[in-house]
Amino acid sequence: MAARNSTTARIGELLRDYGLLGLRMGEAFAERLGMEHVDLRALTLIGQADRAGTPQTVSGLRHQLGLSAGGTTLVLDRLERAGHVQRVRDARDRRAVRLVLTADGRNAGRQYFGGLSDRLHDVATDFSEDDLATVRRFLEAVIELTGEHLTTPPPPQPAARPHRD
Repeated sequence: MAARNSTTARIGELLRDYGLLGLRMGEAFAERLGMEHVDLRALTLIGQADRAGTPQTVSGLRHQLGLSAGGTTLVLDRLERAGHVQRVRDARDRRAVRLVLTADGRNAGRQYFGGLSDRLHDVATDFSEDDLATVRRFLEAVIELTGEHLTTPPPPQPAARPHRD
């Protein structure tokens, strides 16, 4: 049991390290493109929806970013001016606006992250399909519980005791 606790603790440390590296990479990428970090988050979410075949909507992006309608508009205006995103009216519902990555938006990510993707593929070749399936299941569970944690209010904190001098 001690070995499992030690392994679990080490996995937690590694996930924190990876999270910090991810933040640093995102900051470096955003700086390279001259964009705000929230712009990068928006660009990433739009790209994820695009790859999934379900183009992002303005209201969906607003919800995912946790911004006001005005804040979301400012982000999209910057991304559109930079040539990374287009707002396109939905052909079936003209009231709906879809967000689509432009070729420049796709290329910016490929140029920065493409080498990392290739190297990740190389690392994966050292693991069996069963190992990779286990890692995938673990990461899916971590992502799910982290998402739940973000949407669950924290428990109330005990009232602070008055400080005596």
